[in-house]
Amino acid sequence: MINLLVDSIFNAAKAIENIVFKKKYNWDKLFYELGLCNRSGEYPILHHQYKDNNFYFTIPTGLSVNDFMKYKIEIATFLKVNSDKLKIEYKNTLILIHINNNDEKYNYNDFCFDDKKGVPVGIDLDTHNIVYWYYRSSNECHLLIAGATGSGKSVCLDVIVNNLIKRKNVDLYIQDTKLIDLYQYKDKCKYYGEGKDGIEDIMEELIEEMNRRYKTLRRNKDRRYKDIFLIIEELASFNPKVDKEFYRLLGELLAKGRAASIYVILTTQTPYAEILPGLLKSNINTKIGLKVNTKEASKVVCGDYDSLTKLRGEGHGKIFTGNCVREIQCFNIKKEASTAATVNAPDVNKKANKH
Repeated sequence: MINLLVDSIFNAAKAIENIVFKKKYNWDKLFYELGLCNRSGEYPILHHQYKDNNFYFTIPTGLSVNDFMKYKIEIATFLKVNSDKLKIEYKNTLILIHINNNDEKYNYNDFCFDDKKGVPVGIDLDTHNIVYWYYRSSNECHLLIAGATGSGKSVCLDVIVNNLIKRKNVDLYIQDTKLIDLYQYKDKCKYYGEGKDGIEDIMEELIEEMNRRYKTLRRNKDRRYKDIFLIIEELASFNPKVDKEFYRLLGELLAKGRAASIYVILTTQTPYAEILPGLLKSNINTKIGLKVNTKEASKVVCGDYDSLTKLRGEGHGKIFTGNCVREIQCFNIKKEASTAATVNAPDVNKKANKH
């Protein structure tokens, strides 16, 4: 009896929310006109509507995503959007109809972040919650950002560096092989290198520091060290057949760095197997996959040929952490905002000024 009462209250609240705060769509009429029902004449029921672009439906036995996909154009017309903006998929036993809004932007400087949760990377397009990279977690340590030109890869990295550089007890080591995207942080990090020069020496120093920390940790496991981030912008600048020592050192940092509070961030616009060997990839637990141009690149990043080729670009991506996959829109940050942040370095818990 109590469970029925709770369910009734919940459903009533959802109904009021849909009527008062959201656009009211007559889904029952649409499904009836389309004949979208099972053999028993049962139709899908709207379970929850989040804003005006996420619609969750309970479905009767006998219906599937394919039944909805048959009427994708009709549903898109009903919602007054182009069919290429519409996504229909299973989501936690429900059917989700999601409208991809190409104009949706999330300005990094309009949000307040909790640095104890990790590094903010974007907004979950299903829940509209902030997505954090929990780099200290064994399930999320190290980060790969992969995406073609125009996918938003450089902006995504800029947001992450901008956040890290404001923090206390963090040292950044940046190798900027493109000589463009991270130059504004040159005087604000522990080390800044251009091209490929000096990177192997720096990696050797980091490995020595890692080994020193390990010796101390054997005596005191509770010792906390300053977080160190090695950021390599564009991994494709290196060739495994030529730069063998670089790849050996990188592999050692990826395999052993986390326990010594040393983390690696890699970016590439050509995520192919020859650039990102399987042994390296297996030690990178968090991957942000943005739009790529080939199925092979998508397969290397996330194990699926189509997941990343169908993204729209401009920061629209998927974040893979352990067994969790979330669709995200990365934050947009203006160049003058990131430059000002490196100068003023405000507390990340306080809301930055809007630009």
